[in-house]
Amino acid sequence: MKAARMKTPRRPVPKKPSNPCVKDPVGVYCRVRPLSRPDQECCIEVIDETTVQIHPPEGYRVFRNGEYRETQYSFKEVFGTLVVQKQLFDVVAKPLVEDLIRGKNGLLFTYGVTGSGKTHTMTGSPGDGGLLPRCLDMIFNSIGPFQAKRFVFKLDDKNGVDVQCEVDALLERQKRDAMPIPKTPSGKRQIDPEFADMINVQDHCKVEDVDEDNVYSVFVSYIEIYNNYIYDLLEEAPFEPIKPKWNNCNTPVRNGDFIPPQSKILREDQNHNMYVTGCTEVEVKSTEEAFEVFWRGQKKRRIANTQLNRESSRSHSVFIIKLAQAPLDADGDNVLQEELKCPAVMFCCLLMTSNPPVWKPEAFSSSYSDTSVNYSN
Repeated sequence: MKAARMKTPRRPVPKKPSNPCVKDPVGVYCRVRPLSRPDQECCIEVIDETTVQIHPPEGYRVFRNGEYRETQYSFKEVFGTLVVQKQLFDVVAKPLVEDLIRGKNGLLFTYGVTGSGKTHTMTGSPGDGGLLPRCLDMIFNSIGPFQAKRFVFKLDDKNGVDVQCEVDALLERQKRDAMPIPKTPSGKRQIDPEFADMINVQDHCKVEDVDEDNVYSVFVSYIEIYNNYIYDLLEEAPFEPIKPKWNNCNTPVRNGDFIPPQSKILREDQNHNMYVTGCTEVEVKSTEEAFEVFWRGQKKRRIANTQLNRESSRSHSVFIIKLAQAPLDADGDNVLQEELKCPAVMFCCLLMTSNPPVWKPEAFSSSYSDTSVNYSN
């Protein structure tokens, strides 16, 4: 009888020494929304600054004959119902702006069901600006004296950025100035009263150690993701309602599926970063101008949603801020292309959805409006 063959034991994988100075690249935070009415039942309890506990509602307990389970969830930090926008900004968003000005990319996204407070947290309300207007205010407070003239930096269609010579930049500025732009009698830009109070941030927060040898330019873009299609909310082309296209046999194209509006394509650049091709990117010079561009996209998003018979909360949205930055030469006249950087920070509002149902042809109305929920991943 042969002896059993012994296996060579595996060497234990050496553990990497933990460095307490290394910052965690991802932080997950929880913000608890206040109840809409005092008589509403609360199903969430803040245990401590990092933990919440979920209680099933009373009706569920009765239905299950008192058998239920309470679940606890841990986060990097939990913000209770009394936390104001400024406190949330200081912890969650302010470090991203500091990294952006120092040349690093960032991402901030809100995630939750409809009505959970994503829009309030991101954009805020009149008199109480959210994370986005506070970030914009901090960016322009920090780089204000060091902004390059308009059109000195020019973005290309491959997620890159170039430096234009002064002559080309001047020609583009003259072309822009020649365009008919409505002006107020005082000569100042009139702010839309719908969001004027949102961007009136009194904190004057800024990054203190900005590189004064650099010049900066801010570019913004705004896209919407609906059912795995990407739409440019800043595109000037008219947005028509979705209608089915029919072939010569009087049958819908693609077995009854509806042809969506023209969407953009997601690609990967030479540095393996993902970007949307053909997306409108607008150079902005102030918090007011940047938020006005954002608000224009918001309005278009709502109008499109009305035409498509769906609400704004049924789609994902991504607002992107790019900060082109490069040092000047020794004379302070020309921008050095060799040391050019263009980091970006993305503000995403993601809708939490359930599993998609199985749709049947009769589920669609005669108006051919898409009434499904957004199931984009």
